[in-house]
Amino acid sequence: MNGMNFNGWSMQPAGYTLPFQEIELCSPPSATDDQISPQKETQAKNSKKMAIPRLPEGSEASLSSIGRFHRRHVRRACESCRQRKTKCTGDKSGCRNCREAGIICCYTDGKREKSKRQLATLSAKVQTYEEVIRKMSSRFGVSDEQLMSNAMICDSHHSVLGEQSEMASAFSRGRSLFNSDNPERKSRSPSPLSLAGTDRVEEDFNRDDSSRATGYIGNSSEVSWLQNLRKKVNGDSQETGQSSPPATPGAKDDTLVSSSNFYEDTSDVVITEDVQSHAMPGQKIAELLLRAYFKSVHPSFPIIGMSTFISQYQLFFSHPNIKPGNKWLAILNLIFGIAAVYAHLISADWKSDLEDHSIYFSRARALSMPDSFLDHPDLQQLQIGGLTSFYLLTTGQINRSWKMSGIAVRSAIALGLHLRNVDIKTSDTSKEIRYRVWWALYTMDHVLNVITGRPSCIIDGACTTPIPIPYDESDFPKQEAAQMLSNHSRKGIWVHEWNSASSNLPSPSQAEDSSTDGTGTKPDKTMVDWLKSLPSSMSLYFFHLATLTSIGKRANMKLYSAEAVQAPWPSLEFTIQSLTLETNAWLSHLPESYDFNLLCTTQTMVTQKTSLAFSYYSTRISITRPCLCRLEKQCQADGTYEFCFKAAADCIEAATQIISLLPDNLDASLLHKISPWWSLLHYIMQATTVLLLELSFRVEHVPEKAGEISQATKKSVKWLHKLSCCSTPAHRAWKLCDEFLRGLAQPLNLDISDLPGDDILIDPVDNFASVLESSLLDQQIPTPMPYLEPEAFDFLDKQQTHSQSQSFMPKDGLDDYLPYDPNTGQITGSFFPTNNIDLDLSYVLDSSVY
Repeated sequence: MNGMNFNGWSMQPAGYTLPFQEIELCSPPSATDDQISPQKETQAKNSKKMAIPRLPEGSEASLSSIGRFHRRHVRRACESCRQRKTKCTGDKSGCRNCREAGIICCYTDGKREKSKRQLATLSAKVQTYEEVIRKMSSRFGVSDEQLMSNAMICDSHHSVLGEQSEMASAFSRGRSLFNSDNPERKSRSPSPLSLAGTDRVEEDFNRDDSSRATGYIGNSSEVSWLQNLRKKVNGDSQETGQSSPPATPGAKDDTLVSSSNFYEDTSDVVITEDVQSHAMPGQKIAELLLRAYFKSVHPSFPIIGMSTFISQYQLFFSHPNIKPGNKWLAILNLIFGIAAVYAHLISADWKSDLEDHSIYFSRARALSMPDSFLDHPDLQQLQIGGLTSFYLLTTGQINRSWKMSGIAVRSAIALGLHLRNVDIKTSDTSKEIRYRVWWALYTMDHVLNVITGRPSCIIDGACTTPIPIPYDESDFPKQEAAQMLSNHSRKGIWVHEWNSASSNLPSPSQAEDSSTDGTGTKPDKTMVDWLKSLPSSMSLYFFHLATLTSIGKRANMKLYSAEAVQAPWPSLEFTIQSLTLETNAWLSHLPESYDFNLLCTTQTMVTQKTSLAFSYYSTRISITRPCLCRLEKQCQADGTYEFCFKAAADCIEAATQIISLLPDNLDASLLHKISPWWSLLHYIMQATTVLLLELSFRVEHVPEKAGEISQATKKSVKWLHKLSCCSTPAHRAWKLCDEFLRGLAQPLNLDISDLPGDDILIDPVDNFASVLESSLLDQQIPTPMPYLEPEAFDFLDKQQTHSQSQSFMPKDGLDDYLPYDPNTGQITGSFFPTNNIDLDLSYVLDSSVY
């Protein structure tokens, strides 16, 4: 044993070496440790800080003592350890648990960091929204005081920092709008009749011929409102527990939409199979028909280029050897057919010499429609589709008209008419005419969508077609018009979006004057002021009609679509408020000559002013109709009751304004002359249904105007009775409204002794022409007015005078916009000119017409 040498413990090789700090902690105390030198003791007393060794990381941490590992805390655990609720080592390269499990270690922000980031994001959004609202207020003419008032109201009702319970209750209130299956919520629903059922159908529209003819009818249609009114009057509606008036006839079928449809959809279109497709009326009758069309229809529906078409028409009748193409002849016959309907409605003196309007339509159908369904779209076929849709609208074939309008719109989209045209090979005049074709289809599509309650196939966000300039075609060569035509950067929909400087855009003449005098001063006249200073014209009227149509289209999409059902009620309130501001701004931007709130100064503007008035009040009804219902005061706490009450009153006021537009003298021919006669029944029924609904609510929204509402309702019923003499749809509408009014008269103590009876009504299902002959003979002929008299085009005399001064037209200029093939004798091409032509139309259409 003594020969064996053993090293001391300090000399033994160790498997691993402890860190220096751990050696000090684990080594046994020595005798020298208890003896502290005076110098070190003095340094310890003077030192206020103690050095703490850093914690080991990585491989060193794994070799540390187990006790120290469990005592370690990290600032933030990784996402995996947080979900599993295990201790995390907090290593930047990945914690030990994630490395052992072989998963990715990810560290996320804590609650405090998330809150800061979300607050920054929300603050940025609020600033963006405030900037947008500020820009919108300048566009729509909203003052700072109005913005502050609206902001204070919204802040008091819906606090941004409110508790989530308030948000949940507001959301549930919005959901209760559309939950028609819950009777407890139904009483608090602001508009169960206008919005419930928007996202579903409740009957089979392929059930029978009548259902297929009517088709789906949405909640923006007056037909749907009549159906709901029928249910209420018959006591089937559960909206209120009050007693209902006696049931109306036909109550067993009141759940079907077709039972409330008063249009001609269930009747077949009259087609004459053995018609001579190339036959033409006499030149005098043709001129009268063409004049009637351009006077009554073209200002609101510029589907064709008037300058080029009239020149082609003159060439066609003055050169018998020229044979136009079938599509051109089809368009001419459709124009004749529409004008023939108008001539019968106004009881024109020359209507007895006319063929029935169905003859012209049969010719157009034979010329263009049999083989057109599989053809690729072109400009002329597009115009045929648009005119066919308009003709069917005038004859009450709403479902067929809507179908043809959709075909025409899709054809226009296929040809790119929904986009701004920057092709250098296409003339500015041709571009502008195509823009007008698009907007003509746009306005008609909206009218049909409101009548049927169906969604539009036009998406505004996908369209950039500029709105037509407020100058007629005969004014295109003028400097101001030419300057606007050459501005290819102008945009669509609203006046203020024409170009980047639209809000301060002066008239072209002012801009030229300021540049020539060398002053360089900026004109004070804005775009709106400049528009108000323009003279009245067809194009200026259509400009304002198109802008109003764009507002109504957005109202139809935002308030009556399936998407609106899913939106909370505060969102719909904001939509109604913003759309109301837009319509008010539109009205304030009208020139004095078109302001229907002012007395009419010239007779020539009556028709266009009346058309704008009908469209404006109809749009207001569509915007505020969701609020017209029976309200319970449980909603008063959050302001819903007051808002809906006021909006419902606005809806009723708009309806009474439409009825007030009807003359007190029941003259059907005069009314058709001064109104948009193709949609007149729609406007009257839209207003009448609103008034009947308010009567069914016992005039709770405007009790102080109960007498005015009852008088307006009786006036509309009398007018429907008068229009029944020349319109089968008007007769059906009169029967429906007369039944409803008589059913409501007894509980409301209404005097209906002056309502007309059915015994004096001529059966409207008789022959159309014979009915007009017998029913309008005894009517009082109104005082002749220049803008209403159907004077003939003095084509021959004036054309001869014009041709003597200008030799009719140079042959080269004629070829530019009237492509003619001498080999075949056919007029080829389309209506759209290739050059910027300057046609003097004063010898064709006198200025008094417009």
